[in-house]
Amino acid sequence: MTTEKLRMFGDFVFIRRKGLMLFVVLLGLLFSTKDGFAQIAEVKKLESSLPHIKDSLAYVDVLNRIGMLSHLQYRDSCLYYAQKAEGIALRHQYDKGVADAFNCQGIYYVAINNYLSAKYFNNALQIYKKIEDQQGICQVQMNVASLISVNKSGGNAQQYIEEAYENSKSLNKDSIRSILISKYLNIDTTLSKERFKDLFGEGYAIAKKYKDHRMRIFYAATAGVSLYEEGQKKAGLDTLLNALKQADLMGYESVKVWTYVALSDMMLDQGKDQLGINYLTNGLEASEEFGYAEYYRTFAEKLYRYYKLHKQPEKAYYYVSLLLAKRDMIAKAADQSGFNYLNFALRENENLELKSKADSRFRMITLLGCLCALSVALLFFVYRSLREKRAHAEAERKLHELTLLQNAELQKTNHFNTMLISVIAHDVRQPFSTVVMLSSIFNEEVDLLGEQEKLEIMKELNGTAQKSLSFMDGLLEWIKSKKNGFEYHPEKLMLKTVIEEANTFFQMGQEKKLIRLEMNVPQHISVYAHKQMLLFILRNMLNNATKFSPVGGLITIALDSNDGEIVVSITDQGVGMSQEKIDHLFTLATTDGEENQIQGAGLALSISYEMATIMKARIEARSTLGKGTSFYLSLKKQEV
Repeated sequence: MTTEKLRMFGDFVFIRRKGLMLFVVLLGLLFSTKDGFAQIAEVKKLESSLPHIKDSLAYVDVLNRIGMLSHLQYRDSCLYYAQKAEGIALRHQYDKGVADAFNCQGIYYVAINNYLSAKYFNNALQIYKKIEDQQGICQVQMNVASLISVNKSGGNAQQYIEEAYENSKSLNKDSIRSILISKYLNIDTTLSKERFKDLFGEGYAIAKKYKDHRMRIFYAATAGVSLYEEGQKKAGLDTLLNALKQADLMGYESVKVWTYVALSDMMLDQGKDQLGINYLTNGLEASEEFGYAEYYRTFAEKLYRYYKLHKQPEKAYYYVSLLLAKRDMIAKAADQSGFNYLNFALRENENLELKSKADSRFRMITLLGCLCALSVALLFFVYRSLREKRAHAEAERKLHELTLLQNAELQKTNHFNTMLISVIAHDVRQPFSTVVMLSSIFNEEVDLLGEQEKLEIMKELNGTAQKSLSFMDGLLEWIKSKKNGFEYHPEKLMLKTVIEEANTFFQMGQEKKLIRLEMNVPQHISVYAHKQMLLFILRNMLNNATKFSPVGGLITIALDSNDGEIVVSITDQGVGMSQEKIDHLFTLATTDGEENQIQGAGLALSISYEMATIMKARIEARSTLGKGTSFYLSLKKQEV
């Protein structure tokens, strides 16, 4: 073990006694009535009963009871209720109520302003002696003894605790003696081992008798420390850890903080530094939370010494700054009050003035709090207004976007309807006109026609009907492709067969114009496409070639293959087109008279272009004026 650790462990007994002393102070302060320890939960019940109490003296007793129960976890409430009880008790000259209020205020100022604490304890003791309240006398003597012993502030602490111990023997209910004895064991350092053992046994027995769990756990923890000091380190440590566990489960924070002191020393003594530091930091946090100023200084000092020894100046400086800040706060409180054990009675007027200032500050803080709350509420309403404004603007933006989208959809629908009407008006109407004309000739001039002519008319009627049906199938496929939910399903098609089927539409016209058709397409070539769409595109390409070919002209159908594609070309020997017309060939942009005359064909090419896009194919045209026009359709060899 290092020299520093020997020194630290040498202080162990002193620290244990000092820590035990403060713990016993807290226990003694909590004991205020004949009922012994009370649960903090009782506070709410007592508070709710206040409006229903009509007797002023009973009202004072309840106020003092609430203040006493509140002092560990509700320190401000302790002072508030004690001062309120004091004012009412003074008006009614209720001595016991005044003494209880003084005792409670003395408890509030322990470890905050020890001079004021001593003043209130002394005033309470004088009144208790005057009204011969033995229990009250024992309490104050016990509190004063602890205050003197812990703060080393002068006076005979042993005398006070011995007097309290002797006076407690005459009490009808001796539950307070369990606390008195625990204090006696630590204040009187001259006790022999036998006397110490006897007193310890007596105090522990009283605690068990009254089922005082807090004191039973404390005595068990003290026994653990004693075992450790006697060399039974494992047994002592196990006992102390069990006491810590019980205190934590039952919410006895003062016991838990005291065990942190002892456990940290044990861990450091055994070389388990990290565990020791953990107990010290836990104790520091709990001391700050529950207002145990003396414990706070102890933990801060031990942490400072540890980090200084281990050459960690930043952490050492941090804890020494906490220690100095706490000491400075206590010193300032004492300086502001100006009280000490000899002259506190001379400064009552100054204390009243300080109280008046405190009340003024409280009122000012309350007013500022109200203004702050009002400002927060105003900011909230402004924020909500801005948020609603932004939400309204966002809704308007979305509505505008939806309107634009709907307008675009309407324009697309109108464009589609216009194209559909144009196709029906031209490409669909024309075959029906041909049927009507031929049927009229057949009906009206049947007697003038020979059998061969009749067969020719019937053949042309049949061809026209087939063309119309085929055209309608392609048109329907295009309409379907424009609707939501359309699914494109390609299939394997023998290209030459499809071209021949498409050309049946125009064989009669080609024969009339003496047009020759040259098809250089092998029989085995296949492509993947939608049949009706492909037929529609090929018919339109063959229709243009037939329509614009001169009499006796030649239409050539050829193939070219590259990069997984088959390119079908259909070339005529017509008059050709300018590049400007080719640039607008697959759109509806028709301007001159010639285009207007073949507007239906232009619409059909536009539809063909859209169908090619759906099939992931390409359609284009090339032309030279006076030499003819070529249409090219690029198709996939395999399914995509």
